[in-house]
Amino acid sequence: MMDLIINVERMEDDAPANVVGMATARRIGAFVTGMHVVAVYPPIMTMPEAMALLDTEERAAQAHGGWWQGLCERYGVQGEWEVIRGSYVPILAKRSRLAQFIVTDLPVKNPDSPIGFDNITRALFGDAAPMLLVPETWQGVATLERVLIAWNGSGEAADAVKAALPLLQRASKVRVLDGERAGLPGLAPPALSLRAWLARQGVTVEWEHFDDSPNTGKALLDEARAMDAHLLVMGAWGRSRLSELVLGGATRYVLDHTHLPLLMAH
Repeated sequence: MMDLIINVERMEDDAPANVVGMATARRIGAFVTGMHVVAVYPPIMTMPEAMALLDTEERAAQAHGGWWQGLCERYGVQGEWEVIRGSYVPILAKRSRLAQFIVTDLPVKNPDSPIGFDNITRALFGDAAPMLLVPETWQGVATLERVLIAWNGSGEAADAVKAALPLLQRASKVRVLDGERAGLPGLAPPALSLRAWLARQGVTVEWEHFDDSPNTGKALLDEARAMDAHLLVMGAWGRSRLSELVLGGATRYVLDHTHLPLLMAH
């Protein structure tokens, strides 16, 4: 049985990550852990009043175990509720490592705030499992049946596709945008045979060449809209992560502007 983790920020039935995560767990037959992190920041650890507030938050979160089990029963999945107290990003990263992927809300960005400073996008820098990021403003099809893959031959893209395989095998339509560039003959490693690999996994795809552009991120989201895709699968931080942050890039643009869930690996 596969394992999914839903990072529960909002303990509400209709929170986007909860809706998509539960529907996904039911669709692929996964055990689903609802995880709530009670975030602790080192500067407040010496403040008794702050620690007392954390105690209250932890007890309140633990009391939602019955709510979570009821949600699991409604969706017909097996699951458990887990509350962890500590440093948010390392907990999110380490706890996710045995999961197929982790489902979490993607916060809507303040346009004046650079990417990488909220807990979720910071986790993309860490050693976490692939992440299924659901925009906070999302309203769509929870079963994620129409999938667009952004392929560039990178290890990150390959990890994202592998994590998405259970969804790809159950999708009604899978489309691959192939933007891989050929390396120097005799020097560069050969291209990964994604098309043959997907065929062996029983996934039928529509395959299209995709030209790189000055704004690849916008082009990918435009293709997703044209396809009416429910999910975009891609690698994160295709260039150096620092240059993505400073100069921008496909990862940054897609995270800032996405209208649909993203399954990303890094």
